[in-house]
Amino acid sequence: MDALRAFLDMLEWGAGGAADQAEDDDTVRPNEFTAAAVLQACGLARDGRLGRMVHGYLVAGGFCGDPFVVGSLVNMYAKVGDAASARRLVLGLPCRDVVSWTAIISGCVLNGMLEEALGVFVMMLEDGVLPNNVTMLSVIQACSLMGASELFGPVHALVVLLELEDDASVVNSLIMMYAKNGFVEEAMRLFNGAYLKSGNLCSNEDVLAAILYGCTISGYQKNGEGIHAHLIKMDAFPSIGIENSLMGMYARFEQVDAVHLVFSGMEAKDIVSWNTIISCLAKSDHVNEAMELFSVLHAGGGGLAPDFVTILSIVQACSNAGLLHQGQMLHGCIMKSGFIYDVSICNALISMYAKLGRIDFAKMIFERMDTKDLVSWNSMITAYGMHGDGRSALRIFNQLKDAGTPVPNAITFVSVISACSHAGLISEGYKCFESMRMEHGIEPSMDHYACVVDLLGRSGRFAEAEEFIRDMPVPPNSSIWGPLLAACQLHGNVDLAEKAANELSALEPESDIWRVSLANTYALAGRWKDAAMIRTEMRRAGLRKETGWSFVDVGGVEGFKFVSADTRHQEAEKIYSVWHTMNKHMADLAADVHKPGPISTV
Repeated sequence: MDALRAFLDMLEWGAGGAADQAEDDDTVRPNEFTAAAVLQACGLARDGRLGRMVHGYLVAGGFCGDPFVVGSLVNMYAKVGDAASARRLVLGLPCRDVVSWTAIISGCVLNGMLEEALGVFVMMLEDGVLPNNVTMLSVIQACSLMGASELFGPVHALVVLLELEDDASVVNSLIMMYAKNGFVEEAMRLFNGAYLKSGNLCSNEDVLAAILYGCTISGYQKNGEGIHAHLIKMDAFPSIGIENSLMGMYARFEQVDAVHLVFSGMEAKDIVSWNTIISCLAKSDHVNEAMELFSVLHAGGGGLAPDFVTILSIVQACSNAGLLHQGQMLHGCIMKSGFIYDVSICNALISMYAKLGRIDFAKMIFERMDTKDLVSWNSMITAYGMHGDGRSALRIFNQLKDAGTPVPNAITFVSVISACSHAGLISEGYKCFESMRMEHGIEPSMDHYACVVDLLGRSGRFAEAEEFIRDMPVPPNSSIWGPLLAACQLHGNVDLAEKAANELSALEPESDIWRVSLANTYALAGRWKDAAMIRTEMRRAGLRKETGWSFVDVGGVEGFKFVSADTRHQEAEKIYSVWHTMNKHMADLAADVHKPGPISTV
């Protein structure tokens, strides 16, 4: 803005000093170079209003016959996003060149007017003006940002036609265009030709980051490893950002050792580096290592402090691994560091405590939140549903409706109907389902239909469940037949279980889940031969049930990992004695909860 102030001072000086200066003294009068500088300042400041005022002064002063000034005006209008004015100026020029057209195209891209940029580019070609490398950089960027994959080939061909394939900037832009949009093979062909085959080092961080991003989103691990090998061979890692991108790629492919390798080899690490490895370890069941690294970071060992992403990763790690004691200590750190006022972290804590059996803590956090988003409400409804407290889930749901904002969404209804299902609140759950479309304008998805099937099936209302499935406006898939089969196993309905299993066999012929469920249904009904036959077929087909395991936090001191029918623990006999007592108690409660009763469809 200093240039604009100087320009205004010049005008004031010229007006005020006219009496003291000769009439032909032009020392304080602006010329075409002054105009260009002022217009450039308006463009950089994105001040279209001031730019138009300067334009008006230039018209009055007779400057607009100068092509240099007109070019500066085109640049200014393009930068402030007024492509129409820029285009009018260009079309008014007696001789339109590549510079004026490129100014409009670049300005449109700069302001996110991508379709407009390509439209101007077509006008330029129709005007008989050939683009240069600067033009093509803007056009390639516009195509990339739009994700207009149908234009990638023609634009690439035009680059070759214009003999710009040796221009490093243009080639790099093409590589980034392909990579960022998931066309990794095309990007790698260009990258190989420009760098790998010639033995040149690619030090352009944007290009490397784009390829690694493309490999990550498209599943091209081998190509990503090739980039890593290229960097190792050249003994050059341009920045922490590239190393972080490598870690992110390996984390996406669950290559924990590779993430460790990159992290340990970094000379300098930022918070993204720490967050990437902590998140990777937490998601890969290396929870103890994740906690150790978090402790190092929290103690200042990395010269940094945990941020929002770090905290969220560790909360989710404690939740997934069943680490209540560590989760409570983390909660204390969150309160001390001020992250307790972050809505997303509070939501994660609600889910963690619900999953770890402390619904009272989840309720406390929810009630103390000054600001709640829809995830907060949904998390609390889900929490009560997990604990079989359907009444409380409905109470929170009704509070959400009464609050007015935020409004329930599709996830809300999955949570509340599921909560009703687990609590045996059949009529209430069905009313919630019907209110979706009637009161909230939400079209039920397959997840909602599956919840209703589960709702009816758990209570043994198989006739109503079958009728509901027949009346569905969409063909039932495995998410419908799966809950029905599970309900048949619960209630010993072998005939319907066989029907559901037949449907699932057509939908998921390679799955072992429905086979195991049907075998268990046969076993519970005393049909041992049928159960054995299914398990024999599974063995012949090479299918085997993957062993599930559980993790128990023992007194906040140690964790114990075990599988079904595990007898490795030294006190296994006592454990099973307690378990059988608890199991009988839960079975008695379940029998009371799921007693049939009238269902209202009002």
